[in-house]
Amino acid sequence: MPGSRMITFRACMRAVLVVAALACAAGSASAQTEDTQPPLKHIHVNLNDKEALRMGAVYFMHECMGCHSISGARFAELARPLGLSKAEIQKTINITGRGAYDEITSTMPADTAKQLLHVERPDLTVIANLYSADWLYTYLTSFYIDPGRPTGANNVVVPNVAMPDVFADLQGLQKPVKEMGYRFGQRTKVAVGVESATQGSMTPAQFDQMARDLAIFLYYVANPHEQQSHEIGIWLLALLGALTVLAYLLYRVFWRDVVRPHGARWWSYWKR
Repeated sequence: MPGSRMITFRACMRAVLVVAALACAAGSASAQTEDTQPPLKHIHVNLNDKEALRMGAVYFMHECMGCHSISGARFAELARPLGLSKAEIQKTINITGRGAYDEITSTMPADTAKQLLHVERPDLTVIANLYSADWLYTYLTSFYIDPGRPTGANNVVVPNVAMPDVFADLQGLQKPVKEMGYRFGQRTKVAVGVESATQGSMTPAQFDQMARDLAIFLYYVANPHEQQSHEIGIWLLALLGALTVLAYLLYRVFWRDVVRPHGARWWSYWKR
């Protein structure tokens, strides 16, 4: 028995040492890959704002659809949230001439895009599902000049981004605002914001509104049933509340005529 206890104790100690070593290794790995996260700009998302959704859809079709797809949506599905008929969607939103029930996919062939950018283009339905509306808005407004990149541009939110600054003509060029931080675990200067360098064809307020509308539209595409969920949730909570009251009243009626061997029911003490 003493020998078996000693073996058990040694086994436990080995397990503790292995767990401690794994924890240290994980801590070391996280320290080596530590990155400074830039602050995100906040926007208010109102999926009832049909004007914002309409403008966001128009901006997507003209500025983004050349490279990116939102295959999680179809043209006809945009009619209700945008407050337009299917015929109006086909006339004003669908600039590709595709069918109303076709997926909204990029007009650029995949092989051509990979040859130009050397990376796979992400589907923006997936990106909008992974990140918040604040992230999308900050990303869209945070491109800056970087001569060291193949496209001549970089992004505060996604360092070394492969996407070129497609909004440079609208927003103008921007310079990075850098502070000391961490990049891949190394202490260095990192971009945490941007400041204007040149004026674009839009005023800052106009471009800001465009970026907000586009971010809200992409958020809707990733969460098309959120508004209905909120509406159904209110009615569901009201129904559960009514059922709770009904169950309590039935409970009172059932126990009213039951003789308790140890005195009255608990609610009787409230009346005393």
